[in-house]
Amino acid sequence: MVPDSHEIERVDLGIQGGLQDHYAAAFGGFNFIEFLADRVIVNSLKISPTILNELEYNLLLCDTRKVRLSSSIIEDQVARYRGRDAETLAALAEIKRLTVEMKNALLRGRLETFGELLHEEWKQKKRMSSRISTPELDELYELARTEGAIGGKITGAGGGGFMLLYCPFEKKHRIENVLREHGCDIHHLAFEPLGLQTWRVPT
Repeated sequence: MVPDSHEIERVDLGIQGGLQDHYAAAFGGFNFIEFLADRVIVNSLKISPTILNELEYNLLLCDTRKVRLSSSIIEDQVARYRGRDAETLAALAEIKRLTVEMKNALLRGRLETFGELLHEEWKQKKRMSSRISTPELDELYELARTEGAIGGKITGAGGGGFMLLYCPFEKKHRIENVLREHGCDIHHLAFEPLGLQTWRVPT
């Protein structure tokens, strides 16, 4: 079943993109989602609350304040995929492999490994299109890494927006300060375990 939000955004409004954002928001929590040709399988991950607390504690969400039009970036990726661009196909295969490794790292509580894999995934994502990153974004990311961030990536299609970083907590405040000095806004995040909820109020 495709979420209504997908129909509204992709079909009614004609905005380019995939399914993953809508499924993640609808289900909440941590899931390993498989998008197959004829169905979507959502596998809920049973991660220890202690691990989730530590992960939340060590993540940093940074608004780069770089504005971009995500649909043009996605269109470029789709065109490269349909054109069987070798670099794009190789990057997609590697991202798929890394996703399984990241799932296993979370389940086993290996959070530094998770951060390292996040870094590897970002490198692969940039191979899919030259529009996914910019010199300014690369500079901000390398700055965070120099200050102690283990890994991270631009969220969404890329090109701007928010950067998610995994930081050892003792270095997190220093990374925050440096990014602020370079014009970024820092936001604290919290995981949503339940996803979409509806209810009726008796009248």
